[in-house]
Amino acid sequence: MSESVLLLALLLLAHILGDFYFQPSSWVENRYEKHLKSIRLYQHVLIHTVFVFTILLCAGYSLDVVCYGSAFVLVTHLFIDVVKSYLPRTSTYFFLDQVIHIMMLVIVWACITSDYDKVIAHLFQKVDYKFVVVLIAYSVVLKPASIIISMLLEQWSEIAKGNSNSGEEEGSRITTVEGEDIKSLVSAGKVIGMVERVLILTFVLLNQFSGVGFLLAAKSVFRFGDLKEKNDHKMTEYVMLGTLLSVTITLFIGLITLYIVKGSLGIK
Repeated sequence: MSESVLLLALLLLAHILGDFYFQPSSWVENRYEKHLKSIRLYQHVLIHTVFVFTILLCAGYSLDVVCYGSAFVLVTHLFIDVVKSYLPRTSTYFFLDQVIHIMMLVIVWACITSDYDKVIAHLFQKVDYKFVVVLIAYSVVLKPASIIISMLLEQWSEIAKGNSNSGEEEGSRITTVEGEDIKSLVSAGKVIGMVERVLILTFVLLNQFSGVGFLLAAKSVFRFGDLKEKNDHKMTEYVMLGTLLSVTITLFIGLITLYIVKGSLGIK
């Protein structure tokens, strides 16, 4: 079974090398510009095919299996990248592209590995309630927590926004999400809040509460210093309230998760 896991790991490593280290930015630009007519596209797909061919051959599989597996990767990778070249260059399509590529490699691995079912069963045996609880915790501190904070701040958002807009030129954009006000960077405050909560939850689960203090101190230096220059007291209070709500919710979820997983709050 360890050989099967090693094979899958090598296939995934080959994908990472082929997509991120053996594909210059100029090749990507060429593919988006010329699509199927891009020579760089075929060079890129050929590199992936050679990687897979070499790995399967060195793993001791028959030439038929090696050729079929390599051909499958060649065709699917070419098709996926051609379709992607016609789509907008957004993070959503990027992650979707990577997930589909990895799925294709898993299909190749599952088809040529006799004990793949044992590997999958072994992985499921390793997944216990603690893993699920931690997964739920991270899921809650992202979108659900963002919605809760926005709802709690709703009664003050218009006041803070109106106060911040005074003196601003018409056409400038200010978005207030989770106590963050930003010009031009639409939804940046929301993303910052999510990243902040993920980091805080991670620090709590690792019992590194000092990291939470460092994170808040670093945010205060940049965020509240900017607000002080504006002399905007209402917005300062609004941002502080949003930050405190975000931290409180995440600490609460983190401590509950820590208690369920370890049977204690981890506070010494």
